[in-house]
Amino acid sequence: MELLNEKEFKKYIEENFERIYEAEGQSSISQQVPGKCDSCNREVFLNIYSKSFSEPYHNSNGLPTFINIFIECPSCRKKSFIFTVQFVEQKKKPLPTGGSQYEYTYSLYKLYRLPISVENYINEDIPEKYGSLKKTATEANYCLINSKFIASAILFRRAIQIVAKNVLGAKGKTLFNQLEWLKTNKNLLNIDLTEVFHDNTKIIKDIGNQGAHPEDDITLHDFTKEDANGLHDLFISIIHEIFVKPEKIKALQEELKKNRKLK
Repeated sequence: MELLNEKEFKKYIEENFERIYEAEGQSSISQQVPGKCDSCNREVFLNIYSKSFSEPYHNSNGLPTFINIFIECPSCRKKSFIFTVQFVEQKKKPLPTGGSQYEYTYSLYKLYRLPISVENYINEDIPEKYGSLKKTATEANYCLINSKFIASAILFRRAIQIVAKNVLGAKGKTLFNQLEWLKTNKNLLNIDLTEVFHDNTKIIKDIGNQGAHPEDDITLHDFTKEDANGLHDLFISIIHEIFVKPEKIKALQEELKKNRKLK
């Protein structure tokens, strides 16, 4: 089989694949690349962890470089490989002092994406001992990814109740009473809950209730992707506040005490 030459190959790629990166004067790709996550369908800046280059036909046919990139979506935290092809356009530019120099433009096109697994990463910051919370968060995110937005809303509400009752030790028979209890009582993790925490948990509770019990207003019966994505983001902020931020602050305090020889 005869291979396409570089010009024909470039034309085929431009007509059939998405360009995700273009830069002048440098071939290196930054630590982020704009694009749409194939998992959660959000327009984001995908985090780049590593890159590998392959030039299988370069010496004999002048075809472009193929680049495999390991990425993570900052929204749903799904990791995957994207396989790309890079073209280099060379232009000769005259110099004011005489003579000329070459300028290069690098374009990167996404060929396809390969996920590393079907696991979601929404709960990687949740300690292993909270198995019920991890399972509920996983199912909420699964429903979100598969466009089951009402189910996702109900499950995020369930996750908040697990946080309130089982993680923080809130008292009361209803989620409303449990969240109110947390405003004035010491919780099991012994952390200071912010107003943002209280606002976010109330919003998730109220919207989750709308999913479980249809409102009289028929316009509120349907849930959009934006609704579910918003609940996802609020839930992530809550997980960060109760599990991640306290550990980071504690580690920072210990490091400063050690560096400054404080007791």
